[in-house]
Amino acid sequence: MILASHIIISGILASKTQNYFLAAVIGLISHYVLDAIPHWDYLSDEFEPGIKTEKSFIKRKEFWREIIKITTDALAGFGFLAFFVFIDKDANIAPLIVSALFGILPDAMQFLYWITDWKFIKWNIDFQEFAHNLIHRKINPGFQSGIMTQIATIGIVFLILRGGI
Repeated sequence: MILASHIIISGILASKTQNYFLAAVIGLISHYVLDAIPHWDYLSDEFEPGIKTEKSFIKRKEFWREIIKITTDALAGFGFLAFFVFIDKDANIAPLIVSALFGILPDAMQFLYWITDWKFIKWNIDFQEFAHNLIHRKINPGFQSGIMTQIATIGIVFLILRGGI
């Protein structure tokens, strides 16, 4: 899933709790569950292997193009989450933000692993790969269907928690 989907969904899921620990757990668990849903990702094919195999990759303009995509994605997610807070006056903002941050933590750890190759966070890479392979890799949706599954997932979570379904 793109970061915006992880941010929005984990934030919405934790918006009614007062418990920060629970919000963090919700964010982490939701990340891996959402990664199992077929979706589209925007990182270029050379991004992941380029970081790990070529240390000078971070000096190339392709790296910085990907960083701009990631930053825009995260800002969009937090922007939509702010809109949710605006329309749901009962949302607990601090736990919502904690959950959103923990909802993108596995991807941040994956990025950190690609850059540093730190072995103690490899478990996250393995677990994300496991989550992706449950359903996602078997279907491998393109851009349109992958984005639509993310929009539908956000909509379903929003409607369920708002009592619409």
